[in-house]
Amino acid sequence: MNSDQDRSLEVFVSAFFESCDAETEVNDETIQVLLPEDMALRLNTPEFFEIKTETGAGGDYTVNYGSALLEKMVSATCAEVPIVVCRLVFNYLKSQGFEKLIKDRFSMLGAVGRVENTAEIKTEYIILKCRYLAQSDEQKEGLKTLAFNLETGAFVTEMDMMLHSIEKTFETELQKNLMEDHRVGRIMESVQRHSHAVLAREIEPFKQSMNRRFRRDVDNLKEYYEALQKEMEESLKRPGLSDQLINDRKEKIGMIPEELKKKRNDLYKKYSIKVKIDPAAIMLLRTPAVKILYKASVGRKQRRFTIIYNPATKTLDPIVCQGCGDSTFNLRFCSQLHLLCPACGSACPICGKQ
Repeated sequence: MNSDQDRSLEVFVSAFFESCDAETEVNDETIQVLLPEDMALRLNTPEFFEIKTETGAGGDYTVNYGSALLEKMVSATCAEVPIVVCRLVFNYLKSQGFEKLIKDRFSMLGAVGRVENTAEIKTEYIILKCRYLAQSDEQKEGLKTLAFNLETGAFVTEMDMMLHSIEKTFETELQKNLMEDHRVGRIMESVQRHSHAVLAREIEPFKQSMNRRFRRDVDNLKEYYEALQKEMEESLKRPGLSDQLINDRKEKIGMIPEELKKKRNDLYKKYSIKVKIDPAAIMLLRTPAVKILYKASVGRKQRRFTIIYNPATKTLDPIVCQGCGDSTFNLRFCSQLHLLCPACGSACPICGKQ
């Protein structure tokens, strides 16, 4: 681990022990390590032990590539979602022109409205780097970046693409408990629930491939059963068949459509796509923003709600549907004035009314 090519491994080992609050003493060809009790249990090592670092070293406690201890360290690292915190810096924050921006950005069926008030606020966003696995007869895996407002849960599609040009400072405080935050849990539940929609672009070629194979196998199946039925019907024309044999074959012919249907359903299950998506890394963004108090009038009824102006995207965040949790710019209102997306607008999931 002393050569230049092993520098990355040395950096990983040092960072790993630092992250788990271990005490280390580095010598020429060894590292003496004092681990916290819980990490010693996870690595299945004593609390105090010596790591051999020379190239080709053997034994239980080595961290060369392929060593058992290094594999355990990698597994322990991957078991936790890494989190980085940064603060976005803006020298100017939009203070007017929100009426036009709302009119251009939102569609509110059957409603008219106006801005009542605005206020500068501090809010938080999370950038989720997620790994996904789409499984069918084959599988496809990859990474997908998603951005959400942590306060509202709104899915902000443009957020991650804007960050490279924004002034930012990184913070050193640890956020190990962020994954236990109920807001993050709520967002991940929504991501899991709408995983096919979230990953539509990434898995579309895979989906098309599975659909082609499904149609091919269904066509082959139909061709087989059509040929089988024709053969069995032709066999009934042979002379000398007993009544019992004729009845048996007619019964089997009559069962062919049901058998074909079962086989088709089996193929459908085989080529159906199941998607799993999990967070691989999180960036917590703290930023100033503008909260807009908006009053919508639907007939004689009125409903006030807030809209967030996001200085990173230089536009408005979507509203989260109170019925299904989807983010939308196309608002619908039931008779109780719940904020709904078009899919929930016909029958409000909250009150059941239109």
